[in-house]
Amino acid sequence: MKKIDKVLLWVTPLIAILVVVNQFYRVHSFDLSTWQGGGFGMFSSVDTIDSRFFKVYLHVGHETIPVQLKDEFNVPATIARAEPTAENLENLARQIYQANWIHSGTFTSDPHKQDNYRPVLVYIHKAHIENTEQLINIEGVVLELWKTRFDSKTSTIKTYKYTEYAYPNNPS
Repeated sequence: MKKIDKVLLWVTPLIAILVVVNQFYRVHSFDLSTWQGGGFGMFSSVDTIDSRFFKVYLHVGHETIPVQLKDEFNVPATIARAEPTAENLENLARQIYQANWIHSGTFTSDPHKQDNYRPVLVYIHKAHIENTEQLINIEGVVLELWKTRFDSKTSTIKTYKYTEYAYPNNPS
């Protein structure tokens, strides 16, 4: 056997072991989805990156208004769903906070309050802003990350709020 063959014989398993160790560490230290980072253990969990989702709220004046994230936030939202570290959550919240939000012109009812309507806020790209007075002053962002788990007692899949992140951390 040539020297290069002996090296290659050990390199491949060593790389595989390093990937397993790295994923195990990130899953247990940073809550990386088991479906990411190599996928070892992915079929042992219903907690996939696609089953994790955000509920996003903007603080505007005395109101807390839920918003839906659009395509502009896909990359940071996907990263934060896959590995919800404080850094990744802050990056997503900061981008939402710094984005341009306007009233869509429509209203929706608040399911927690009877006969109470709130405005629907939408993200608008800066190139489409006609009048800066239409922009809404966002005072803060709250991200709720929801995850799924299998409840073996009831044999059902349930969602639960895994974490909540507020930005800015010290609103003035």
